[in-house]
Amino acid sequence: MPELTYNTISRKPAQFPPDPLPSVLLLIGSDDALKREALTRIRSAALDSSFADFDHETIDLSLGSASEDSSDPVTRIWEAAGAAPFASPRRVVSVVSIQKLPKERQDALAALLPRLPPLTLILLLADASEMEAGKPKGKQVETSLRKAAAKSGHVIICDAPEGADLRARALELLTRAGKTCESGVIESLLAASSQQGQNGSDLNSLLHEAAKLIDYVGERTAVTKADAAAILPVGSDENIFRLLDSVGARDLPRAMRELDALILAEGKPDATAPRLIVMLQRHFRLLTLAKYLSESRLLGKNPLPQEVKDLLSGELATFAAGQSYRLPGYAKQAANFRWDELRRCVGRIFAADLSLKGIVPGKRTVPAGADFGDDSASALRMLIFDLCRVGK
Repeated sequence: MPELTYNTISRKPAQFPPDPLPSVLLLIGSDDALKREALTRIRSAALDSSFADFDHETIDLSLGSASEDSSDPVTRIWEAAGAAPFASPRRVVSVVSIQKLPKERQDALAALLPRLPPLTLILLLADASEMEAGKPKGKQVETSLRKAAAKSGHVIICDAPEGADLRARALELLTRAGKTCESGVIESLLAASSQQGQNGSDLNSLLHEAAKLIDYVGERTAVTKADAAAILPVGSDENIFRLLDSVGARDLPRAMRELDALILAEGKPDATAPRLIVMLQRHFRLLTLAKYLSESRLLGKNPLPQEVKDLLSGELATFAAGQSYRLPGYAKQAANFRWDELRRCVGRIFAADLSLKGIVPGKRTVPAGADFGDDSASALRMLIFDLCRVGK
């Protein structure tokens, strides 16, 4: 059977959980909170709530041995699957952290899946992969298990929600709590969850930030922008983002005010400088991405064509896939720069980085006139001036 994308089918009750339920459902992807949500919905469909304790068993492979009386987790899974349901439509066995199984045992489990009893449902949940340079490290599950699960049931991909789905979830969380909100509250909530998430917004970080906002508002019905500003993450990180937006808009007076506010808030220009340099480098990479997609008429297209993905670094590919709703804002800023100006900005950031590290760049390394000195505060002011005024 085909692989399914949870974000696509989750809001269509007729499509999820699948009806009729298959023998196997394998949940993979980057968002573990979405997997937990999917598991809850599947179990509700497969189990009689009065007999769930009898007809459901969880085997958590992250805890080590899957059984006290067996050193082989696959044997334990198969034994659990062999029992008949007491009073529920299905006997459900949830196997958590399936990626912990060694390859040969995943292969062994894959060979057994076609032989499952007709009233058994095995739910296999693979934890999100660790990330390295913006890309997942290794496979979540072995190819043999993924293919066997697709043949006997469904593979459900639970990647972090994005765009309209992410906004809809944020609004749903507030609505479910009996709240209405002013314009801008949802954007603040999404920005806060993006700061807290490992790779942008995920359901877990969104749930956490929404709960904070709902608790802060208390019994009041209306959530205001002032509420969001009071409780959602702000401080030096928000100062940095405001500064980046000012540079992207090429608004020099505002950028200088934001830089002074950032330096004052942190109190240590020598500590501020390295972090700001990194954020400026990232911001201009994203401007370059947005300008390319805009000029190629690919802005808003998801997923991107494979030939475009092959051109992108892991960081940019991950951003384009998981936070595409933010790209129009970057494209608007990128329109303020010509391609040659973007290249010169990247060179000036590189020059500032070298100067602050006490490295004297060669003439071929950076643009002419890019000697920033080693005073961190002065170097940052000169850099922001150059970025806003490049080409003028």
